[in-house]
Amino acid sequence: MAWHTAARHRVPGPGEDASWSAEETAVLADAVSRAPSVHNTQPWSLRVEGRRAVLEQRDEAPLREHDPHGRDARISCGAAVANLAIAVRALGRSPEIRWRPSAATTATVTARGRQPVTPLDRERLRALARRSSHRRAFAARPVPALTRTAVLAAATAPVAWLEGRETAREVAELLGYAARVHRDDAGYQRELAEWTGRSRDAGLAPGALAASGAPAAGLAGPAARVPDEHRLAERLSAELVLVFGAGGDGPREQLQVGESAERAWVEATRLGLVGSVMTQPLRLPEVRSGVRAALGMSGEPHLVLRLGYPAADGVPRSGKRPLPDVLAD
Repeated sequence: MAWHTAARHRVPGPGEDASWSAEETAVLADAVSRAPSVHNTQPWSLRVEGRRAVLEQRDEAPLREHDPHGRDARISCGAAVANLAIAVRALGRSPEIRWRPSAATTATVTARGRQPVTPLDRERLRALARRSSHRRAFAARPVPALTRTAVLAAATAPVAWLEGRETAREVAELLGYAARVHRDDAGYQRELAEWTGRSRDAGLAPGALAASGAPAAGLAGPAARVPDEHRLAERLSAELVLVFGAGGDGPREQLQVGESAERAWVEATRLGLVGSVMTQPLRLPEVRSGVRAALGMSGEPHLVLRLGYPAADGVPRSGKRPLPDVLAD
């Protein structure tokens, strides 16, 4: 787990509260450690000072082929900030987020005034611990409109969702194209092989690469069998497919997309849904522009989140921590 604490035990000044206790700091650190990240790299460190939690993005860029510009790493850090804010709220404080993407510090989450902890706060913290990438089939059960509304309300950045057969077909064509490009990219596949089957600390678990279906379109290994556009469109039409965007493609926008998507994903988990994220197709500029046009988005698409109910054989076992998670599923 990539975090450390530097809690300063000093006498609080006027109007200040004491530092987080060791138990509270552990809650914050655990929440951050459970955030999804590109290839489970967890590209951040956490420092706790008084009532401030400072999240910093690490300088190294290990994914030369999969994330050459650091887009996915910043989205990952944004997701970690979302978890941090959810944990602060569950500890009875109002979280204030300040983004500093141009500095070494990615964001600072400061615990402000006390607020009563609600049952919803506790549910979200528990959902945060359950949330993981679902790489099996979704059940043939539509997501109710009220559930979709609740998930969208949890997001903090613009979100579009896939509606209609024609839109599904256009998006399916773009995902199929991206999968074929990545499957045939020798450098991409070499790096994918390097990160597959690594230890639990970083890398992709052996089962992370799907051989077929929509997950294979999101992260295409050398043996990926991408379904034809018609079948892929049918599968996408049966799911709740959200596309998170922003007005631009800078570091701040990428961080905020990560925060927004994670908040929506945690809310979906709380409501009994499972999810799977795609970012790798959107690393291709032509795919980003195509998705933007297909969904009529005014901003730049950064992340696709597929949501649905787990099939009968795909329900995660309770009582066990999920395998290391990945952002680009």
